[in-house]
Amino acid sequence: MSSPGPGPSPSPGPAPRSTAPRWPGYRAEPSYDPGRSQIFPAPVPAELRALGDDVRAAGWPVRLAFRGSRTALLDTLCRWQTLRALAYVHLLAACTGDERLPADLRVVPGPEGAGDPGLPELLARLEQTAAGLPADLLDAVVCDSGRLLLADNRFAASVLAAGLTADSRPGDPDEAVSRAVVLTSYWYEVPALRGALALAWSANLFVRSWLGWSQRFVYGDPAGGIGITSDPRPPRPAASALPEWAAPLLDRIEQDPGAPG
Repeated sequence: MSSPGPGPSPSPGPAPRSTAPRWPGYRAEPSYDPGRSQIFPAPVPAELRALGDDVRAAGWPVRLAFRGSRTALLDTLCRWQTLRALAYVHLLAACTGDERLPADLRVVPGPEGAGDPGLPELLARLEQTAAGLPADLLDAVVCDSGRLLLADNRFAASVLAAGLTADSRPGDPDEAVSRAVVLTSYWYEVPALRGALALAWSANLFVRSWLGWSQRFVYGDPAGGIGITSDPRPPRPAASALPEWAAPLLDRIEQDPGAPG
């Protein structure tokens, strides 16, 4: 994977107030939330934007089963989709990446692919790219997952199921209903999966927000909005609330001395 070097912004916009290293696809400004930054995406090239809908789609299960193998499958799908969405954000933020990355992003997570012998290698490549994101971007995604994990919100399961189901682009209404019911049921019945589900939802939401903002504004709106992150941001969930496979992402956040503890 190639690393982008610093350079001028591709489009004019307000002068950055942050001294953090700049990537060509976005800029960051200090937030009202100490140690965090507001994220302002740059315009997205058409060829990258075309991947935006595809990269949020995943083949979430349509039948409910609480066997260990089925819950392990859902955890794998959540990991795959989270890393895939974050690797796409890396492509948006850097405007460059490993030459294999676009092909990796087009592989849609699903039960059939979860048993492919090549999946561990694919996940390793996606993880390397995702964990190479700037810490402020990773922190935003992890903190947004806390909206569902930390808030005493009876609608958390419904919000998650609706978002992931819509992004999955189901083939018909029956499939959409089945996916939403299954995801909601897992949220309530298998609490250990909540961290994985929340990260997949948050990563997809971040992609959707990035693309939506970049289409409307150039590095921030003239009124001085707050970018694609909420301000103040929800607290970052404890590592114990997140799946083990999130450890490299949390390590990357912690390596940034400006990241909050």
